[in-house]
Formats: sequence, structure tokens, C-alpha cells
Amino acid sequence: APLVGMDIPVRPQKGQLLITERTRPLLKIPSHQVRQTAEGGFQLGFSQEEMGFDTHITSDVIQYIAKNAVKAFPVLANLRVVRSWAALRVMTPDAMPIYQESESFPGAFSITLHSGVSLAALHATKIAPWILEGIPPEGFENFSSRRFHVQAAS
Repeated sequence: APLVGMDIPVRPQKGQLLITERTRPLLKIPSHQVRQTAEGGFQLGFSQEEMGFDTHITSDVIQYIAKNAVKAFPVLANLRVVRSWAALRVMTPDAMPIYQESESFPGAFSITLHSGVSLAALHATKIAPWILEGIPPEGFENFSSRRFHVQAAS
């Protein structure tokens, strides 16, 4: 970002996830912490850890995730966990996206967020045309990194 005149404040946030063996469809609607894939495996997890760039899995967090998933959905107790991992999310100071075009280098964009899948429809309908046509969507100035540089009211 600095190379194209932008200040994009982000930090890594670690999240851990468990994947179960495949099974018949049991969950029709995904929840915040548990979802079943089309192949039948369950994705379990919702952790937010401020650990820098550490991507090691930790047993205490994995146990916490499993315990809460089974508490909410007891049927999961009968499934084996087949893999787990930790990964990093790109987090802004307010956990909201930054959508910004460089003023110094028009055509260079920062699209910075941790929920790209959740916001895919927005990206396809608003962000892609902005990048292709150069016309920012109305209201998107609120998602610039300039929001982090406002002076406090006196």
C-alpha cells in the first residue's frame, strides 16, 4: 500500500478450524460456528486470537471449539475430526473492510477485509464495476482508510 500512496492499517488475527469426517446431511442451515459442506463434512470453529503471525494450532482452542459445537449439536459427538488448522485473517482496526483506490496511482486498489466469501455478492456487483469503470459506488468513501485519521472532537 505505501508504494502506491496508501496507508492501509491491518493486523493478522488467528482463527482455528476443525473438519469432521463426512456424513449424511444433518444440518440444513449454517450457523455462526458450525456448517456442513456439500460433501458432508462439518466445519467447526470460530476463534479470534491476537497472536501475531503464529499459525500453530493449539489444543486448548481446538478443545473449546469441539466442546461448543457438540454442546450446540450433540449429534457431532459421534463424528471423528479428520483435520484441523489455523490461519490468519486480515483485520482492520474496526474489523470493517477497506475499499480504496490510490489517489497517487489511479487504478491501484486496496480491497482489504476478512470476510471475502460473505461479501462476494457485493464485490461482484459493486467493487468489480468500480475497478473496471473507475466510478466508485455511492457511499463507499466511508470505507476508505481515511476513517482512521479523523481528529477527535473537542
